[in-house]
Amino acid sequence: MAVNTNFIRAYEDGAVYTHAAGATVTLPTDASTAPGVGWWEIGAVGPDGLTEATSQTINNYYIWQQGALGRQTRTESVKTFTFAAAETTLNTLGLQYPGSTVTATAEGASVEERPPGPDRRAWILHGKDGSARAQRVVLPVAEITERGDVVWSGAGPTVYEWTLTAYVDANGVWAYRYYLDPDMAEGE
Repeated sequence: MAVNTNFIRAYEDGAVYTHAAGATVTLPTDASTAPGVGWWEIGAVGPDGLTEATSQTINNYYIWQQGALGRQTRTESVKTFTFAAAETTLNTLGLQYPGSTVTATAEGASVEERPPGPDRRAWILHGKDGSARAQRVVLPVAEITERGDVVWSGAGPTVYEWTLTAYVDANGVWAYRYYLDPDMAEGE
């Protein structure tokens, strides 16, 4: 196959969406339709964008003959997405402090912070490469499972570093991927 630089993608822009805990939302089924009722955007994402990772645990089974590897089995798989939410809003505070009471006040907000509990919900991760190409990943069930340190510093903005962990839905799918890409639409 010849090199074709038309297929090199750089998702330099985009958005992250979620919804209120417990809300019923319709999951998108393509890369171009705007998210429907109930979805809201996280806002600014840090300069590193989103980092996707897939990890698997592989168990090796060695046989008696020459101690050779006879089989490998996969026992665990994890799909994560990491990013930094750069806006402090009532919504992002609710995600940073799940299970806590976040209230708008005359001054701004108050948070009655409790230890984090489960907060499973759907997420949309949308990356754009120019105006004609996009990749959308829909996580039907995911939650923030890691929260990085929140740094208060004059050296940069305060961000909320989150790792989303995807869970499988009733169909056994942990991510639905949709590509808006005229080059792929041509069948190459």
